Amino acid sequence: MAVTTFIDQGYDETTMERIAELAEVGTSTLYRYFPSKELLLLAPYAEVVDPGRYLRARPVSEPTGVALAGALLDLGDDYADPSRRIPEIRRILDSSPVPRARVWDVLLQSRADLEAALAERMGLPATDHSVQISAGIALDVFYRVDEERKSGDREDYRALFREALASLSTTTIVLPVLP
Repeated sequence: MAVTTFIDQGYDETTMERIAELAEVGTSTLYRYFPSKELLLLAPYAEVVDPGRYLRARPVSEPTGVALAGALLDLGDDYADPSRRIPEIRRILDSSPVPRARVWDVLLQSRADLEAALAERMGLPATDHSVQISAGIALDVFYRVDEERKSGDREDYRALFREALASLSTTTIVLPVLP
């Protein structure tokens, strides 16, 4: 309901009081769970943009690379689920300075969580470079797919993720190495 109000009325025009009224809860109750308007808007976005959660949900018998690809595809499915309205939330986040600044907090937390989930699967500490670089590549795939979707006419996240993931097997990735 809050997301619909933000989408219909705009971020700046929507008040916490109006959301509380629509939710039929007291304003103080709403503020107890969401201390600010931007946190209320970010909550559904943060829930979906958490690849570590999707990775943990994959079967433990899957090889790590397969599980990571599956996690990104699952994330893409939820991201594109019309009932979640994540692309619409993302448009609001991109156009509103205060919540846009908070997106970085969400993305940093999702990266840390993905590194922790990958570390568990890889049997390495989350601080290991292999874990961190693997997480970075996976997140870059997500960011690139999201940017491609925003700049084009394609809405099918699963197809975009599949194309991006397939390109990794044929792309020459150059890692910086010391001579």
